[in-house]
Amino acid sequence: GLNSVKENIQSIVNSIKIEKLRGGSTIAGHYIFQGNPGTGKTTVARIMGNIFYALGILPSNKLIEVTRKDLVASYVGQTAPKTAQVVKRAIGGVLFIDEAYSLKSGGASDFGQEATVTILPMMLDFKGKMVFIAAGYPKEIQQWIDTNSGLESRFTKTIHFEDYNPEELAEIFLKKAAGEKLKLTPEAENKMRESFSDLYVNRSKNFANAREVNNLFDRVRKKQSSRLREELNRPGFDNSSLELILESDFE
Repeated sequence: GLNSVKENIQSIVNSIKIEKLRGGSTIAGHYIFQGNPGTGKTTVARIMGNIFYALGILPSNKLIEVTRKDLVASYVGQTAPKTAQVVKRAIGGVLFIDEAYSLKSGGASDFGQEATVTILPMMLDFKGKMVFIAAGYPKEIQQWIDTNSGLESRFTKTIHFEDYNPEELAEIFLKKAAGEKLKLTPEAENKMRESFSDLYVNRSKNFANAREVNNLFDRVRKKQSSRLREELNRPGFDNSSLELILESDFE
């Protein structure tokens, strides 16, 4: 999955390589990752850090992942130094701000906006020395960008992470099963695909994509374990059954 994300990253890499050949500027820039939970935003941020390091754009491939609680303090005057300290810790690598929209101010006693104001000049000061990636739901992260006119100009590109479709969810499930040396019977695979089709069609804003696969896989493994415990003492039990996931394990 994530074909459009891969295309965007390949485009960024191509631009950097061409600029290097031309002897021009090869600064990586800063990015917005828009998408629902479980679409791989953190994983892709880590991959981008590795790519920029391999291309010689960043001096390290470290990724510092933070949320609001890592940046915003509870008292007046404490948020700015707390945020600045976190940013400086990420110099040389990638600072990944998950749920960045939570930095919107929620009132007089909310210091989220102070964190945003602190980050803005540092995005310019450390451009070329580190990469900022702000991630979150598309609508909410746009609302955060709209709270400060400087934010939009600081980010080089917005990359949209689409939800995984049923076929992609099924592929992830099969890879997880193979990694655990488990096989699905044809009936079980059909049941699994039906489950993801129903889940996808009826998905809400909180649809968790790959996390939905993990949740279903965990439930199926527990059901399989319970079934096998009952079957172990039966005459003629075949150990090859330990590798099989049955349709009934999805019920």
